[in-house]
Amino acid sequence: MTTRGRGKYRILALDVDGTLLDADGRLRPTTAEAVARASAAGIRPVLCTGRRYRRAREIADALGLDTPIVCNSGAVVKDPRDHATLWRADMDGPLVEAVIGLFREHGLDTVAFTDRRPDRADFVIPRYPTGLPHFDEYVARNHAHAEVDAAWRSGAGEPEPVFHLCAVGTRAEMSRLERAVHARVPEQVQTFVQRSPRYVGTMCEVLRRDANKWTAVLHLANLWGVDRLEICAVGDDVNDVPMIRHAGLGVAMGHAPEAVRAAAAFVTGDHHQDGVAMLVNDVLLAS
Repeated sequence: MTTRGRGKYRILALDVDGTLLDADGRLRPTTAEAVARASAAGIRPVLCTGRRYRRAREIADALGLDTPIVCNSGAVVKDPRDHATLWRADMDGPLVEAVIGLFREHGLDTVAFTDRRPDRADFVIPRYPTGLPHFDEYVARNHAHAEVDAAWRSGAGEPEPVFHLCAVGTRAEMSRLERAVHARVPEQVQTFVQRSPRYVGTMCEVLRRDANKWTAVLHLANLWGVDRLEICAVGDDVNDVPMIRHAGLGVAMGHAPEAVRAAAAFVTGDHHQDGVAMLVNDVLLAS
């Protein structure tokens, strides 16, 4: 592996769950200290997560970061200083309806993410409870930030923009759904099937074709005048592959699946072995 020396990286794009956080969802002190050292050295840490903004902001606050946050697997970029939206990949109306209809055909309800003020709901669902155990568990754990509205998008006027659709179920159900989505709208979307350690179920996420963590990070890099080669990106799951593959230095966590590690130029330790701290100390800040 060839790496660039001290001062050559200006953005550190960091996945959250499974990268910054361990398998129990904890931020290890050694990881927090390493992120602080990178920031002090002039490297901007950017959280890049599948989490929605509210949940991602909790981690940014714990790290003392005020840099923009890439949320919802890259579908939206938010500024935590004023909650402004810096970039968002809205799905067009017919595409949203097509995907929701396909979910229904598979007996699944939809979690639809919208871009609202922090004092409003983060996502809309058609009903609750549903009798779908994995879906209901997800909603139960986020009920304070959910809006239940069976008639959502059916009223007069322009429908509310949507940038991320999600179903929750078993791994087998989500894999079948992913195949069906690509068969129905193959050129318009991309999907990620993954499981967060915070939930029992597996999720099938549907985003606009050009929405991913790398697209979002590159938007920030262009705003800041940072070259692609000056970006280091690290992650552990399928939604991290675009940024790992295209960054100047793409890094996979040691416990990442083979497909993720294969996309990386460097594999660091796992999330129980201070993998992020190893990367910062031994590579990014090494003389």
